Amino acid sequence: MRIPKKFIAAIGVFATAAFAASLASAATTNITIVGAGKGAGAFRMAAGLAEAVNKTSKTVNVTNRESKGFIANTRLVARGRSEIGMTNGIFVDFMQRQQKPFAKDKGMQTIRGIGPVSTSWFQMATFHKTGIKTYSDLAGKRVNFGPRGSSTLFMTKFITDHLGITDKIRKDYLGWAAAANNMIDGKIEAFSIPNPVPSPAILRASRSGPLRILSIPDKVRDKFVELSSGYYKDAKDASPYQGMKGQKFKTVAYTIFAVANEKVPNEVIYEVTRRVYDKANRDFLINVFKGWKIGLDFASKSDEFIKQMKSFKLKLHPGAARYWKAKGYMVN
Repeated sequence: MRIPKKFIAAIGVFATAAFAASLASAATTNITIVGAGKGAGAFRMAAGLAEAVNKTSKTVNVTNRESKGFIANTRLVARGRSEIGMTNGIFVDFMQRQQKPFAKDKGMQTIRGIGPVSTSWFQMATFHKTGIKTYSDLAGKRVNFGPRGSSTLFMTKFITDHLGITDKIRKDYLGWAAAANNMIDGKIEAFSIPNPVPSPAILRASRSGPLRILSIPDKVRDKFVELSSGYYKDAKDASPYQGMKGQKFKTVAYTIFAVANEKVPNEVIYEVTRRVYDKANRDFLINVFKGWKIGLDFASKSDEFIKQMKSFKLKLHPGAARYWKAKGYMVN
């Protein structure tokens, strides 16, 4: 049977297009990022990073996966179960030294730095109507401590343990969006989260009534600083929240970093770094989540963030180092 020339030509065009599509697909590296769960700033910041790369890069595609938070992220990136993630230098240091909450881990030295993302301030939110004014007032109350595997749970328990009230609190372990909804519905009386200000979850709750952000007692803040130099004491303005206009709360804070597993190819991390920290994507990232402004400003002014990484023994990924070196920063 003779096949018409038009049909043969059509097959040729289709095959060529399919081959081209195959090459384009093969040229794209798919990776994942973990930030946190919905309601947390890190979830939105991770989404912003993913989209900033995806909309401008022809070689890397990033998928944002929900996670339980920074403790979980540190393990996921260290074990290579997520190529990149958001965490803090404190947990990278703890992982490397097998210090709690990583005492049972293998002390993996597999995490590498990409760049700064934002700052998190620890926040415990409650409505004015609960009458809760201090952390000690949480005794006997129902409080969300955050998901297991989160820095929220680690830090909340650190505070309540040092105040001797952990066993007196009725504890929940919900995600941050669920915690906000439950506090609005009266099912819990307070919830915590280390986040940029404003935190999406707390901001949502504050729209339902005036709330209070509790101040951490000085003796407990000192314990955080003793635990790691990554924590620092601060008094943060809580004006974005209803009920806190013009008021500050005493807390501890830390820098959020984007990190990668050491085995992710250098060219992939270079592409991620240059797309994220390119001035062309600045407004986009800040529009996705305002907390990005802190990290982008930090990265644009000096190489101080690299020195901060070194203090935690957090090495730069070679792909990121290539980008920062080209900007004139000291990477060695």
